[in-house]
Amino acid sequence: MDYKLDFSILKTLTGLAGVSGREHDVRAYLKTLLAPYADEMHTDALGNLIVRKKGTSGKKMMLCAHMDEVGLMIHYVDDRGFARFTLVGGIDPRTLVAQRVRVQTRNGELLGVIGVKPAHITTEADRGRALGVKELFIDLGLPAEEAKKRVEAGDWAVLDREYAEFGDERISAKALDNRVGVFVLAELVRALKQPFYDVYAVFTVQEEVGLRGAQTAAYGIDADVALCLDTTGAADIPSVAPQDYITVLGAGAGITAIDARTITPLWLFEALKQICDQYNVLRQVRVAPRGGNDAGAVHLSKTGVPTCGLSIPTRNIHSNVEVISKRDTENVFRLACLAAQQGLGECAQD
Repeated sequence: MDYKLDFSILKTLTGLAGVSGREHDVRAYLKTLLAPYADEMHTDALGNLIVRKKGTSGKKMMLCAHMDEVGLMIHYVDDRGFARFTLVGGIDPRTLVAQRVRVQTRNGELLGVIGVKPAHITTEADRGRALGVKELFIDLGLPAEEAKKRVEAGDWAVLDREYAEFGDERISAKALDNRVGVFVLAELVRALKQPFYDVYAVFTVQEEVGLRGAQTAAYGIDADVALCLDTTGAADIPSVAPQDYITVLGAGAGITAIDARTITPLWLFEALKQICDQYNVLRQVRVAPRGGNDAGAVHLSKTGVPTCGLSIPTRNIHSNVEVISKRDTENVFRLACLAAQQGLGECAQD
């Protein structure tokens, strides 16, 4: 399919705030973007946005990508105006020190800076133990009385970092996990013309805290096959042995064989590889001893849904400087588009 991805959409998506359970800004943008291309569109009770494109075969394919990003939830503002927080999703506290955040409140957005006890007054005991989230705080730059008036428990924050393109077709931004999957799925909705399947493009909620949106959406759709578009670790960095890379940045679409939550059915795994080889889609096999994605919930729905995770390799995952490759993104798009457009030739397991 001759379709050029519009990466300005990804730039917009990464700039939006959408911590797990608070994905409304991302959903609103997608509804506006995709309304002209949807045969049907609705938001379910949990907040998943479901967009249907009518197909020709009567069979259903669920394509999903989660809208939420990891972030912070405020739980206390002290008498000096510093906000304390808990983590929403898996974040290494070491990546939060000296970072800016955007705090989302009922009174609008506030800029904050994450602080910690400065190095020049730390003790040897301080330096000898792992940093914990309880040692961190958000400096709101406000007098205590105003901070307490404007920020309260239950307000949330996202990491603050602008989208940037650099190097060999690389992109760095916050929330590439998984706005890049959302981007690919949105572009699929815009690109598909009379696909083989009835395509249900599902932009899911709360993946980072337990695959919750995917579980409910899959139950309602009851698809014949599913593909889940998400990021995965690219550990091809210094200090990691090649056998532990999981995926390599720039080496193409990651087709999941196994991770901690799923094992891809053999026929589906082989069908996806065959499409890649037939249409010159750059691919690699993802074997991940840890981690998972929405596929872990989707494949267990009702009596089971044959499901595979298609992954975009990502360095520095769950930070505000995540890094992806345009080349990998384009290859995941091509693979998912070809699978939806022409079918996968499902066969029952013996």
